[in-house]
Amino acid sequence: MRKRLWLAASLLVAIALLMGGCASTAIKPLTGSEKNTMVRVALAHPEVAKWLETAEVYGVEVGWSIVSWNNSEATGWARVAYEEIADGSFPPAKLFPPESTSIHPDVLIRLRNPPRMHIHIAFDRKTMEVVAVQFLERPATGPTPPK
Repeated sequence: MRKRLWLAASLLVAIALLMGGCASTAIKPLTGSEKNTMVRVALAHPEVAKWLETAEVYGVEVGWSIVSWNNSEATGWARVAYEEIADGSFPPAKLFPPESTSIHPDVLIRLRNPPRMHIHIAFDRKTMEVVAVQFLERPATGPTPPK
């Protein structure tokens, strides 16, 4: 009987440790104030403001920039919609292992002119300062379907 109690207690401790490890990778959802601050700072950032002088903005949204790392070298990058991890859960570990991935809140600005230009502005969550600005121009056409 004591062995069973000891085994049950050991399993509970192991589960608690595992759950604690999972909790450490949880992402705190952004507040409305944080989102508003990010959009305001992104639109005022000097690199972005240059584009906004002549461009027509047709979309601004808050999301997440996920960067995969190998030591200090970035090996991959993805942007996910805010809702995908807004509940605080870490993205799928198969795609983004928590031990080698950093997640930053970001703002995506889509421009109508020049067409298909997207600007991603990533933020340091603690300081709400810009850590990266990336300009992406989407191709005019996508792949053509097979015949």
